[in-house]
Amino acid sequence: GPNGRCTEAALDALAEQRVRATFFVLGANVATGRNDALLARMVREGHTVGIHGQSHRVRPLFRQPLVAGEIRAALDDVDRALRRAGVPDPPHVVFFRPPFGIVTGPTARAASAAGLAVVEWTVSVGDWQAGRHADEVAGAILGRVRPGDVIVLHDGDGTHQRSGERCVDRPLAAETVRRLVPALAARGLGVLPLAELFGTVARDAPPVDVATAR
Repeated sequence: GPNGRCTEAALDALAEQRVRATFFVLGANVATGRNDALLARMVREGHTVGIHGQSHRVRPLFRQPLVAGEIRAALDDVDRALRRAGVPDPPHVVFFRPPFGIVTGPTARAASAAGLAVVEWTVSVGDWQAGRHADEVAGAILGRVRPGDVIVLHDGDGTHQRSGERCVDRPLAAETVRRLVPALAARGLGVLPLAELFGTVARDAPPVDVATAR
């Protein structure tokens, strides 16, 4: 993402459940200008915004100058998008999830030079695969999740948003959130954005009541 109505649906579900999350955005999707309002909403509602690279290509991850360029382009696109949307002082982006979760030496060095922490996931259940349903995805996550885990979900299965505001798949992430958050709360587990988890709370993030892990 961000991916038009899929991302909007995910934000709606998170707001309904009164939790905040982390969105790793792709620079190529941000650069379209179609998702500026969604990025501003993420910041306004207290979510952490990280980057997922610029093009989602594998090749740059193995050459430091290339991955450094991808990182810089994505950071610049996010900053410009937020300013276009009326956020005069965008929060500092500090988290980077490489495409496909591939962490190479060049990727790690480029991220460090840019002041970014590389973040992977600990729970992934293939929600991006065709034919998955929210009950199935939530159930698979609940079968594996433990306190402190990082769960990955995808707000659309298209790498690049070339379809304007049209969602390229059903809003599976939103439907999963609505099932997952109450089930986690029943176990005494809550959902936190990475900035809060690691103690780097984004500037101007409004307080939101969330359950905490026990």
